Amino acid sequence: MKKKNIGLIAGIVLLVVLCVVYFVLHNHNANSSEADSTDTATTAFETDTDKLTELTVTTEGQSYTFTKSDDKWSYSADASFPLDQSNFEELAGKLKSISSDRKLKDAEAVSEYGLDAPVVQVSIKNSDDETHTLEFGAVNDMTSNCYMTVDNDTSKIYMVASDLETAFNFNLSDLAEKESFPSITATTVTKLTVEKQGEEAEVIEKSDSASTGWSYTKGSTQRDIDSSNTSNLLNGISSLSWGSFVSADTSKLAEYGLDAPTKITIDYQVTEAKDSDDSDTSTSEDGTSEDSSSNEDAENDSDSDSTTETVTTNKQEVLLLGGQDSSGNYYAKLESQSNIYTISSSSVESFLNIDVKTLVSNYVSNYIFADLDRVTIQKDGESYEFTKTTEEKAKEKDDSDDSKSEDSDTESDTETVTTYFMNGNEIKLEDFSSFYSNISSLECQEWLDEVPETQDEPEMTVEFYKENGVYFKVEYYPYDSNFYLVKNNQGTACLVNKMKIKEIESSFEKFLEKQN
Repeated sequence: MKKKNIGLIAGIVLLVVLCVVYFVLHNHNANSSEADSTDTATTAFETDTDKLTELTVTTEGQSYTFTKSDDKWSYSADASFPLDQSNFEELAGKLKSISSDRKLKDAEAVSEYGLDAPVVQVSIKNSDDETHTLEFGAVNDMTSNCYMTVDNDTSKIYMVASDLETAFNFNLSDLAEKESFPSITATTVTKLTVEKQGEEAEVIEKSDSASTGWSYTKGSTQRDIDSSNTSNLLNGISSLSWGSFVSADTSKLAEYGLDAPTKITIDYQVTEAKDSDDSDTSTSEDGTSEDSSSNEDAENDSDSDSTTETVTTNKQEVLLLGGQDSSGNYYAKLESQSNIYTISSSSVESFLNIDVKTLVSNYVSNYIFADLDRVTIQKDGESYEFTKTTEEKAKEKDDSDDSKSEDSDTESDTETVTTYFMNGNEIKLEDFSSFYSNISSLECQEWLDEVPETQDEPEMTVEFYKENGVYFKVEYYPYDSNFYLVKNNQGTACLVNKMKIKEIESSFEKFLEKQN
């Protein structure tokens, strides 16, 4: 038994040794010429990049030539191409000095190094009419370096950093200088308009007449929408950015579906600080203007009339969306800019497919009475009008006022007093608030796609008014054993919990009892 175990162990050890030998021999054969290599670091290539006048890169079957004139690089095939000068100078700078960790000698088959069909070929020309060609082949799996030759001299194969090959293995669009996308945040947006070909425009905008401060309009449909939900939608604007550069040729708009685009118009505001210096100036004897404050002691410098003003400017950007590429990205451009880019579909889909149901508030009528002029309620054949007045009144003094110092004379002797009325008769705020809070906090259970026809008169009607244009009417109808139907003057309807309506009616009846 022991002999069998010893034999098994010996066999395993032998197998491991054979695997190691095979691995070593395999790598030796794969890089046979590396046995005759020089491990000493050396400079494989160097040039004065300031003298470069032409650079040609051939990669993946495409050849790109760039020329330099008056210290500016341009793409030879298309002078209008917006070449990013800084990035290209950085790219060309990689050729200034290329070091090699190892130089192979007596290489026989260049195919072993991928140099029979180079991954990248870089040709340069300088102002002295000197030309050189660098060819980059395969990447060595062991060292992660790639093989390179200079001027087709295969007797010297260098192992250089593979990021050189990566840097020159680019797409032309990678070298384009992209126009900046305006910095717009949700808090600065005042209006968003989406216009699709053949469809009615959708408009989301700030509105003083909306109970929530925001409204949605499409044709004859208008809805008050929740400010928080709207903000979540508009947050997507701040993340808009260009993908790949496509073209600077605006004559090709039709090619990208931009001759009849979808338009996303963004109205927003920019607030900037503006210095205003109202300090007096005087004219010196030599005729030059002097700041009169220079004649004052340094301790008075703080008394300068210089102030900072805040200026708000209204701005607008129009994003044009065309067709989609093979990856689903949209071709796009800003109306105010020249170039065509791609933009990810995920960043614009929320604007192209607005679902108003996700924007509306769950509240039936979320109006704060302090923001209104009057509210009317019709119920059981009776009408009730609620109003308020606000005025400045003298403060009532008590004995503690006498103990105050003379400095208190600067304090206001008046206070703002709001008085509430029903049908012209004064009422207590706490009595009014007890039932009005039930009305303003009522939430719908389900928004309906269509407004049902109703034959009966509403059980209760509430109307909200404000002089700047707010007019919102809500009608309450019995629906079934569980719900009430609520309709408004904006042409929408929803179902609300029946018990909630009963709470409103109960609190209103209690309020009326207190007034008798």
